Formats: sequence, C-alpha cells, structure tokens
Amino acid sequence: MITENTKINSFYAIICGLFEYDIAQIDENKLWKHFFHWQNRINGGKYQATFEYFNNSYYDGYLNNIFPEIRHDKSSPTSLNVNYLNHLTQKQFTTTKTIANLSIQDGKTLTATIDFADIYLFPNGIGLFSVKFRFENPDYNLGNVSDFINHIRQLQSSIKINETKYDIKTFISQTILQPLNINDNWTIYNPQLKTYNILDLAEPISEPEMNHLLFDMGNVSPLGSASGNGIFAPSDNYFHEQINHNKLSVFKNWSALILFDTFTRISINFPDTFSSWEYDYFQIYIHSLHIKFYMYLTNSKVSDVTVVTKETEKIRDDFIEFVNDYHQTHISYKFLPDLIQDKLLYALEIQSEISMMETKIKRINEHAQEKREEKMNLVLLTITFLSVFSLIYDLSNWIINMGVDKNTMYPWTSIGIATTVLLLIFITFKKFKT
Repeated sequence: MITENTKINSFYAIICGLFEYDIAQIDENKLWKHFFHWQNRINGGKYQATFEYFNNSYYDGYLNNIFPEIRHDKSSPTSLNVNYLNHLTQKQFTTTKTIANLSIQDGKTLTATIDFADIYLFPNGIGLFSVKFRFENPDYNLGNVSDFINHIRQLQSSIKINETKYDIKTFISQTILQPLNINDNWTIYNPQLKTYNILDLAEPISEPEMNHLLFDMGNVSPLGSASGNGIFAPSDNYFHEQINHNKLSVFKNWSALILFDTFTRISINFPDTFSSWEYDYFQIYIHSLHIKFYMYLTNSKVSDVTVVTKETEKIRDDFIEFVNDYHQTHISYKFLPDLIQDKLLYALEIQSEISMMETKIKRINEHAQEKREEKMNLVLLTITFLSVFSLIYDLSNWIINMGVDKNTMYPWTSIGIATTVLLLIFITFKKFKT
C-alpha cells in the first residue's frame, strides 16, 4: 500500500520556466564567464556517443530545432548563433557540488543536489530555463518527494544554496538569468514553475495504486487524494479523464502522467540509469514548451484582427514559418519519442492554440484581401475617371464633325454627356461592389 513512508530508490525534479529576451541586451562577457554549451556536461564532456545516438534516432527537422549542435557545430565556444537554439549550462553546478536546502514547513528542510542549471535561447526571442534537483539522502521517502514537488515550483519558496538564502524567484534571477538583462516580467509567465519529475520506487505496486500515485504527484495533491481521501479528492470523472487521456503506459515497469504544468514518470526498480529521461526525453518536453509559449505569445499579439498592418502581416508570416519548422507530427525513427510528443501536444493544448491562430490568420488574410481590393478599385476608379475626359473630348469632336454646331456642343452638351457617363460608371461600380 502506498503511504508517505513508501521507500524510493531515486528521485529528481527539473523545474522549468519561460521568459522573453532581446539578444542585443545580453551581456555576453558575463554570459560566457558563467555559462558554456550544454554538451560539456554530458558524461563529463564526452558527449560524442550521446550525440551520435540522437543523430540516429531523430529526424533532421527535430535535430535542427533542439540539437542544432549536431548539425551546426561550427560556432565559437564563446559566441551565440542567432539562427539556432543556444542551449547553455551554468558552469558552477557542473564543476562544484552544490547543495540546496528547500524549506518545507515548521522549520523542516529537504536537501537536494543541483546537477545543472540550463538556459535555452531560441532564435525567436523565446527563452526557457531549467534546474535539476536530485535527492541523495537514502532515508528520503515518498512523502519527502511529494513535499519537495509542492514547494520547489513556488517562486516564493525559501531555498538555501550552500550558505546563501534566496527565494526561488531571486535564485533564478540572480544565478541564471542575470547575464540576459531581462526584468522581472518573466514571472508573469510563471505563476508556478513547471516540474519534470522522475521517480523510482523501491516497492512494487498495483496498477490502480500506480494510477492514484501518478494523479497525486502530477496534480501536486496530498498523497492519498486520488484514493478519495481529503478535500482534494478528485471526482471519478476527472480522475478517469486524466488517466485515460494523459497517462503514458508502454512497459509494465514504468508509467507517466503528462499534464499542463507537470510531467511525472514513476518506475518500479527501474531507475534512469543511462540518463535517457534527462538527456533525451526531457528535450522533447522543452521542445513542446517552446511551441506552447510561442503560440501563446503570438495569439496574444493578434488579439485584434480588425486592423491589418504590416506588423500584423509579419506576425502571420512568422507564424506560418514557425509551424512549418517546429510543429512536426513525427520527430523520431523510434516509437517512444513520438508517443511522448503526442501526449505533450495534447496536455499543453498546443493543437487548439494552433487552430485558434489559424482562424485569426484566416481573418487577417481576408482583411488583407479586402484592403487590396479596395486599393485596386480606387486605382481603377481613378483611371476610369481620368479616361472619361478623353472620352468626352473625342465624342464631342465626333459629334461636331457630324455637323453639330461647336457652340451648341460646348460647354452644356459636353457637360451633359459627361454627367451621363459618370452616372453610368457610378451605377455600374455600385452594382458590382454589392
């Protein structure tokens, strides 16, 4: 039976957040003083075999988006490539063991090791950060895991890094984001941080127990909530909806629940020995968060499509290019990465964001087409109006040549002809316009 005292073999959580940045505002001297390219932390810098595995596992489109180093590893070790993702890692946490003490409640703290702190600078001004916290205390249990997940995602939670006390927000701003020179607006996009949780249990559990534990961990609910205990117990419909639609179950020794703010993978005596869920599948999570954030920002920019400007049309063109580049139905030659991405696209409601944006794009195109037609009609009307004078002059001379007196033709007969022609043109224009 699952309780707070249930033993665990291992646990780590990666917290993630979103921000916007301006590459022109980045202090590159400070950036490269504290960061280097992330592959330097893979297996102590021996990343070639890992990259070769990625190269043989994923399609080119996905590699260009999330592992551009594999295809474009020609940049200087201390320069940013504006055309591709720049994935950097904090030197401090890869060279020196860093201990974090997270305050829980009533003076209680939980201790974890920070394995890395990364930033992802995508070429469209969108950035993400991630920090990995890993339990090393062999006495920690499931209750400790639940408490840690609940508090580490709160920006106001108190944390002590080595001997320095912060709240989570200040820790991220000062330790990770400072060289980027962004203001505190990043917190607007992160009322709570997203968490990627990898947990390995030391005791076997049944499938119903697994479902209950996935729900409690994924929803950051007190342990036992999914079993019907406490005020956070879900309704049967809500519980089954999540399990039926958001659960990923492929093998008997692990299952995952993928929700809007959390990704939770629970295994039974099957730890992440080869760091596949860190080096490999976590990048699919980052890839999906990037798409979600772009869609959110773009939909917000085009909240009013009644006025079409050059800026609006540029947003439309950028959106079309982005979807073509980043929204791929298949990313891998293997089945599991595609299954994970499918669940992420569903949980993050990315398809609905794309559909909403496509509707707005359609309206933008309609308005743009109307504006082009109005301009064309105005040009045609102007040309027609100018040609009327030539027509009247030629027609008047023809009538005079037919024997009508010149004084009779000019000016009143000519004016009458002009008025009649202009009236016919106006009636014809109105008829075609309606």
